[in-house]
Amino acid sequence: MSANSDLTVPQREAIELIDGPLLVIAGPGSGKTRVITRRIAHMIESGIPAREILAITFTNKAAKEMATRVNDLVPNRFVWISTFHSFCARILRDRAEVVGLQSNYTIFDTTDQKQVIRTVMSEMDLDTVHFPPGKISARISQAKNDLISAERFQEMHNESVGHHLQAIVARVYPAYQKALLNANAVDFDDLLLHVVNLLTENPEIREQLDYRFRYVLVDEYQDTNSAQYKIVSALSQMNRNLCVTGDPDQSIYGWRGARIENIMRFEQEFPETSVVRLEQNFRSTKRILQASDELISNNIQRKHKKLFTENPEGDHVQLLHFFDEKQEADGIAEKILKIKSEEGYKWSDFAITYRVNALSRPLEFALMRNKIPYQVTAGVAFYDRAEVKDMLAYLRVIYNPKDIVAFHRIVNTPKRGIGKVSARKLIAWANRYNLDPLDAALRADEITTLSKRPKILLQSFARMMQEFSLTDAGSIESLLRMIIHRTGYTLGMNHSQSEQDIQRLANVEELLTAAKQFDRASEDDITLEGFLETTALASETDKIDDSAGTVTLLTLHASKGLEFPAFFIVGVEQNLLPHERSLAERDPKELEEERRLLFVGMTRAKEKLFLTETVQREFRGRPLHTITSTFLSEIEIEFKDLTQEEFHLPEPILKKKSKNKDAQKEKLSFLPDTHRLTTGADLLSGRKTSVDIPMGFQRGMLVRHPKYGRGTVVDVGGYSKHRTVTVDFEVNDRSETFIASKSHLQPIGRG
Repeated sequence: MSANSDLTVPQREAIELIDGPLLVIAGPGSGKTRVITRRIAHMIESGIPAREILAITFTNKAAKEMATRVNDLVPNRFVWISTFHSFCARILRDRAEVVGLQSNYTIFDTTDQKQVIRTVMSEMDLDTVHFPPGKISARISQAKNDLISAERFQEMHNESVGHHLQAIVARVYPAYQKALLNANAVDFDDLLLHVVNLLTENPEIREQLDYRFRYVLVDEYQDTNSAQYKIVSALSQMNRNLCVTGDPDQSIYGWRGARIENIMRFEQEFPETSVVRLEQNFRSTKRILQASDELISNNIQRKHKKLFTENPEGDHVQLLHFFDEKQEADGIAEKILKIKSEEGYKWSDFAITYRVNALSRPLEFALMRNKIPYQVTAGVAFYDRAEVKDMLAYLRVIYNPKDIVAFHRIVNTPKRGIGKVSARKLIAWANRYNLDPLDAALRADEITTLSKRPKILLQSFARMMQEFSLTDAGSIESLLRMIIHRTGYTLGMNHSQSEQDIQRLANVEELLTAAKQFDRASEDDITLEGFLETTALASETDKIDDSAGTVTLLTLHASKGLEFPAFFIVGVEQNLLPHERSLAERDPKELEEERRLLFVGMTRAKEKLFLTETVQREFRGRPLHTITSTFLSEIEIEFKDLTQEEFHLPEPILKKKSKNKDAQKEKLSFLPDTHRLTTGADLLSGRKTSVDIPMGFQRGMLVRHPKYGRGTVVDVGGYSKHRTVTVDFEVNDRSETFIASKSHLQPIGRG
C-alpha cells in the first residue's frame, strides 16, 4: 500500500511535506496516528534511512501502536519510536559517566523518592510531619521540570529562613540529589534533566545526536514541558526537519509541568514553519462533535479550528440527573445493561470516567451487583503493590548493587532475622569504607558493631544474591522464578485461605506473566535493564486489556488517546469538573485546562455520550449538596431527570412506629444554613434562576424521596450524625423516619 493512499487532502499534505519544520494541528479523532505513521513510511519510501528518523510520543501504548503500524507499512525497517522518558533513559545509559552515573543506574519511582527524602530529612533532623516528604518531592519535581538544578534552587532561595517550605526544599534538594548519585539512581525527572544538561553543556554530544536524527517527529506536542522542549530544540538546530503534531485544545497536563506555550509559540520559534490543520473527525457522531466544539470554543488560549465530520447525526448528548452517587452508579449500570441488550453492544464498548479516583468505588459496587465485568486502569498502581515491588527490588539489587532503597526493602523480605538496627549498622559501615551494601554484607564478619547471628544471616543473604547475579537464567521469567523458589517468598501464600494472600499470590503471578511477555517480545535481546526500564516507566493506560471483554473504568486524564462507542463522564459538577483547585486559584488558565479536560473526555465517545450529575454526593466522608457545573451551560445537551427512578435504593434506616400525627412531640430546630444551587434544568433551559437548598431540614419543608415521592417534613430531632427527619408522604398516607445524613431526601420548597 502506498503511504499516502486513502487520505484527505490535509492528511496527504502533512505526509508529503518532509523537509523543514511542520506544525500539524490535529483535532480529536482526525487520524493523527495514521498521518504520523504514514509520514514515516513515506519518508523511508523517499529514500531517507530509517535510522535517521526519531519519533517520540508520551505513552508506551501509543509508541507500541505506532511501531506496529510502521512495520506493517514498511516491514523490517528500524525506526526509533519511543516515549520521551524511554528515549532519554537510552541516551543516558550510553553517556552516564558524563553526569556522574554508571550505566547500570536504576530508576526510582515516587515511593522510592519519598523514602530517600524521608531518610535525608531524618539525617538533617528536619520535621517530616509539617513538611511531608511527598510535598517536598512534588516541589523538587516542579523545579526539575522548570530546569532548576539543586544549586540554582539554593541560590534562588538563599534568603528564605526558618521553617518556610522553600527554605526546607532548598536544604533537602541538594542532599536528595547526592543520595541519588550515591545509589547510582535517577528519578523520572532526572531522566529529562540529565539529558538536557548533556545536550546543552556538551556541544559534541548534541551535534552527534543532531546528525544522527536528521528527522524528528513529536506527537502530543502540547503536553511537552520545559525540559522536553529543550531536548527537541537541541536535536533540531543543524537539521530543522522537526514535525510536531498536537492540539492546544487537548493540553491537560499543566499540573505536571506541561507548557501549552510550547505549541502556541512554535511558529515564532521556527518562522519557516508550514502549518496543516486536520479538522475532519472520523470518530464521533455529529451531535457529540458539535457539543464538544461548542464547549471548547469558550477557551481563549487556543489555535482556531472548526471540527466537522461526515459521520451520522447520532443520539443527543445526555445529561443524566440523579439524586446521589448510589443512584448514579446503579443508573449507569442499568443503562449499560439496556444498551447492550437492545443495541448489541459488547462490554468492551463501554467506558466510565471520572475526574478523581474517589468516585470509582460506588461505580465498582454497582457493576459487581449487576454482574457486569469491568477493569480499572492500574498500569502504575500494579507496580506499586508491595509484593510486586519486593520482586522488582530483588532484580534492582542484582542489576545495581548500589541501589540502597531496594536493598533495604529485601534484606529482610521475606523475614530472615535481619533487623532494621543490623541493616543500619551494615550501611553505616559500608559508607565508611565506600562499599556497596552487598559487598559489605559479604564482609559482615569484619563489622565489630554486629553480633554473631546478624553477621551469619547477612553473609548468607549476600551469597544468595551473588548466586542470582552470576546465574544465566536465560530469561527474566526464569530469574524471577529462581528468586521466588530460593527465597521462599510465596510459601505462606500458596496454601493460605486468606483473601489478602490469594490476591498477593495473584499479583506475583501477574508479574511473572509480564516478564514472560517481555521475554517473548524481546526475543534475542532479553536484558534485565530493559525489563526494569519497562516496569519503571509504565503509564496508567499500559494495563488496559483491549481484548478483555470488560467495561473500562478510568480517570479522564487516562482516557486521552482512547475511544469507546459508549462513554460516561461521571460527576460533571462544580468543584469536581471544574475541579475545586481551579476555582480556588481564580486563574482563567486553570479553568481553561479543566474545560479542555472535559473536551478530551467528550471526544473519546464515538456513538453515545452521557454526562452525569447528582443532587447530593458523599465526598470525603460527608454528604454535600452539589452545584451544577458551569460547563453544562456552554453546550447543547438533553437533560434527563432520573431522581424519581428506582435503582435498587435501600429501605429507610429507621421506621416510624406510629402514624398518629397529633401525638408527635413538638421539637425545636434551628434554622439551617443554605447553599445556592443553580439547577441543571435552569441552565439548559436558559434560565439563570437559583433556588435555596437548605443544608438541614425544617418542619413544613416539602421534600422528594427517590422511592416514596413527595412528602412534608413533620418532625426534626437529634443532633449531628444522630439527626432524624420524619416525613409524611402523599402516596398511601405513608410516614417514615430517616437518619438525616443518609435520607436521600431532596428539599423542593416550603409547604
